[in-house]
Amino acid sequence: MIPNETHGEISRNNFVQLKLGELSSQPECTFIEDIEKPPIKRNISYNLDKETTNVLEKYRHHLDLNYRKKTTILNYYYYVRLFLRWINKPLKDITHEDMLNWKGYLIHTFKKNGNARRVMSVNHFTKWLERSDLKIPVPSQEHSNKIVLSEQELNQYIKISKENPLWHMIALFQIDGLLRPSEFSILKISTMDLDNQTFYLDDTKTGNNYIILSPRLVEAIKEYLLCREPLQEYEDYLVIIPHGTYKGKAPQPFGGFIKKQTKLIAQKAGITKYVAPYIIKPSSITCDFNKQVNPKIIQRKARHRKIETTLQYNHVSDEMVREYFTNISNNIK
Repeated sequence: MIPNETHGEISRNNFVQLKLGELSSQPECTFIEDIEKPPIKRNISYNLDKETTNVLEKYRHHLDLNYRKKTTILNYYYYVRLFLRWINKPLKDITHEDMLNWKGYLIHTFKKNGNARRVMSVNHFTKWLERSDLKIPVPSQEHSNKIVLSEQELNQYIKISKENPLWHMIALFQIDGLLRPSEFSILKISTMDLDNQTFYLDDTKTGNNYIILSPRLVEAIKEYLLCREPLQEYEDYLVIIPHGTYKGKAPQPFGGFIKKQTKLIAQKAGITKYVAPYIIKPSSITCDFNKQVNPKIIQRKARHRKIETTLQYNHVSDEMVREYFTNISNNIK
């Protein structure tokens, strides 16, 4: 049964940010011999039947009406479409056993933490269908201590970024502004107030908000404005792609352009650790905590509603623990 668009609205607070990826291909699944293999079937057709396609489009319309962020809409939509292609049968014929088989396929094919997102998105879809019988448990996730950059590495990251005005602005937005990768695509010149060190952001993960700009970030923005070359329709966007197929346009909200620039800066800086935008942000927050900055200041920089969220970004590396023990030993001596 297809519900009405207004039925069972999902609160935006229940939204789980999903990451696009691994959608265009499905690698052959492999199994360890001593694990009981679930009855896995491969999708034999990438074409959905007309009825399923119509339902999927109605679900997309539901997402358009109830969610503001484009990335939210696309993430739910693509994960559900991937699921429907794998199941490859009419929606009314899908059983709970089919759902378990699909979950088994995910567990033996993809990385553990990504499967939680896949299952949650499909549970969202089956709830919209009013098929509570299809809901399945979300796989548990692995919790690991995230690798963070040291203060010295962050300083080197900023130093090297000065070679390019765009790089330097990106680096400072990441470290001082704690900007999310997707938010670079919504930075608009018309919403910034450099005199008051303020940059307003519309329709972010935490709603409409604004960044308090550091003085060095203000100067970096002014320097970048002198060299950006936007196409006419992108005149109001701050970040402009400087070369390639999309030259003159603003980056897409999925953060691919920012991720690429982040890696280039890190490589140029000689940082050997894995570096991505979501490594820079917790690294900056961790360094602030290590400097004993007021947690409320860090929370405001990160635009978190709850201090508990900010504390989750405070990571301790093995090197920090070793340094702690060394300091204790030196003090005892």
